[in-house]
Amino acid sequence: MKKYRLARIIFIIGLSLIVADLGKAFADMPDKPLRHAQDTSASSAQARPNVLFIAVDDLNTRLGCYGFDHIVSPNIDRLAREGVRFDRAYCQYPSCGPSRTSVLTGLRPQTTGMLHNKMVWRDLVPNAVTLPQYFMKHGYYTARVGKVFHQAVPMDIGTSGPDDPGSWNEVVNPRGRDKEEEDLLTVYSPTLRIADAMSFLKADGNNSEQTDGKVVDETIRLLSEHKNKPFFIAAGLYRPHLPYIAPKQYFDLYSIEETAFPSLPVDYRERVPDAALSSTHIWPNFGTTELQVRECILAYDACVSFVDAQIGRLIEAVDRLGLLSSLTFLD
Repeated sequence: MKKYRLARIIFIIGLSLIVADLGKAFADMPDKPLRHAQDTSASSAQARPNVLFIAVDDLNTRLGCYGFDHIVSPNIDRLAREGVRFDRAYCQYPSCGPSRTSVLTGLRPQTTGMLHNKMVWRDLVPNAVTLPQYFMKHGYYTARVGKVFHQAVPMDIGTSGPDDPGSWNEVVNPRGRDKEEEDLLTVYSPTLRIADAMSFLKADGNNSEQTDGKVVDETIRLLSEHKNKPFFIAAGLYRPHLPYIAPKQYFDLYSIEETAFPSLPVDYRERVPDAALSSTHIWPNFGTTELQVRECILAYDACVSFVDAQIGRLIEAVDRLGLLSSLTFLD
């Protein structure tokens, strides 16, 4: 397994990869703000690594770098190949808000008391120092684009949702045509709310018209504007969270005939704890047909490839801006 240290920038992909990378990269960062924390010269920035934090909503290990060879994910695969790929990294809690709060505060859900998405974590642990706040204390510019702390998707797209304003110097909340075209969705589980429904849209238009394309556009702008000072910039991508919306070209990468329908072990429902089935009231597969399930799996794969392409745009921008000028590998 390879480990890497980029002299001027560190990539963090997904919520399960964050803590270990930062623990190694910033173990020697002092607890108190640096004496010259406000020095924004190029030489000062080069002395301290910058951070590009990329959070991908509901992304699992269905990727090329984890053995799913049919998935088109060359950019994430590249980062896994040149960086650190974790094979036993687990979600802190089976819910978005508690997990993101845990990652961004370094506190367990049982410690924060944040145990579901309806809670406001800052009310529970008002004195907690978040990861971006820590960098801010040490003279870093911190910014968020898109979903980093919990947001309800797709309802909160274009808003800050229950964000933590004290963590950021700047925030951007893009809203793309995917939010405006939800009435065009194919929906196979109409009894479920839109955030949970098995639904998809083969969207018209290009990458930059989608919310995630706009997230990347704005992130690239911030990288360009702040490249000569220490920064912690977080790009929060919304897909592949439901509903599955991506430009048609990414759906065309996959074949419905080759999209497999997963099978469950015999007596599965009787063998698992009740809690594991609490969100699956209509069994199996929310009353959908095998073909409908396969269509939704293909739509998920399309969204993964769409998000991967956006991450590729970020990598290209970082390279173009000269932020990959010095690279060291530790084997």
